[in-house]
Amino acid sequence: MGALWQVQVASVYIGAVLGAGFASGQEIFQFFVRYGPAGLHAVLLSGLLFGLLGPAIFFVCRSRGFNRYQELLDGLFGDKFGKVMDGLITFSLFVGVMVMLSGAGALMSQQWGWPPWTGVAVTTALILLALWWGIDSLIWVNTILVPLKSIICLAVALAIVIWMPSIEDTPVAATALTCLAGWANPQPAAAEPNALLPDSPALSAFLYVSFNLTMSLVVLVALAPQVQRRGGYTGAAAGGVLLGFFAYLLTMAMLRYVPEIAAYPVPMLFLAGALHPWTGQVYAFLLWLAMFTAALGSAFGAALRLAKCDQGPAFRKNLTGSVLAVCPFAMLPFADLVATLYPFFGYVGLPLILAVVWVTIREIGRRVSLSKPFFTIDR
Repeated sequence: MGALWQVQVASVYIGAVLGAGFASGQEIFQFFVRYGPAGLHAVLLSGLLFGLLGPAIFFVCRSRGFNRYQELLDGLFGDKFGKVMDGLITFSLFVGVMVMLSGAGALMSQQWGWPPWTGVAVTTALILLALWWGIDSLIWVNTILVPLKSIICLAVALAIVIWMPSIEDTPVAATALTCLAGWANPQPAAAEPNALLPDSPALSAFLYVSFNLTMSLVVLVALAPQVQRRGGYTGAAAGGVLLGFFAYLLTMAMLRYVPEIAAYPVPMLFLAGALHPWTGQVYAFLLWLAMFTAALGSAFGAALRLAKCDQGPAFRKNLTGSVLAVCPFAMLPFADLVATLYPFFGYVGLPLILAVVWVTIREIGRRVSLSKPFFTIDR
């Protein structure tokens, strides 16, 4: 049971982060690829931070007895600022659902010719169905789907790195890429600098981890009461390291085709289509799967925040209301939403990261002085 629970915790953690922005390449491009080779070092830093901060959030919750994320925020920031952070994080959860639904509608319209509202409606219905039984549904759906989408993402990125010629290898590579993958992005927009992101790759890595932890905080805290007893620290650490590995591989793949891919709103779909038309179709399915699982985490968090329970009639009522409330806004442009809102929530989440690190260090110092163990043995 311990090993299975570790896989489940890792899957929920990865599922909350590896969403449409990640799998599309847009998120990775904004936070890492735009810095060139220095972005690879920033990715390694982000993997380290994911691997440490996920378990740290569990540790703080367990050591202080926090069972809900509002308790964590009040404990870290006090009542007044905790309420401010609570409001911002709650808003980020609704934004997360909106962005994923926007991406699903745009993807289905572009790739399969469906009207955007149809893609939004289908994804909305599946989100409600998948979360109808609460946190148990979230855990099992992620346990099944996250390994699947991770394998597809990993396989396509590896194939791009191994088999596709880089732009430096041949002068016609850029032209060939455009011809092969133009069907996936028929009207590429001109790339523009992102004024919200810093000049420092290291700070960009902190922002990347910050906004992802902000979006997944509610889910992580909901798992915390069971973590120590069932081996979740190891699962969270493994999930964080795997997130860094996936991001590193995608960064490597996209760096080979800079600056040509900068103009494309879905860089990885562009490259997957260039690899082979069928690969593009498979990757399009992966993108939808990534949007779906990421939306599950945000929708669960929003319903949990409003209902103050993780299953039952009240949870279902708030889940339905939360998802349906953002549907009208899901027609906003996906790439613009990622480029604007994700860095913003990265800055919002920085105080959270600093507070978690500070409390973790203090608690470990206290346990050292009392000769108490840091963690109980995972079982």
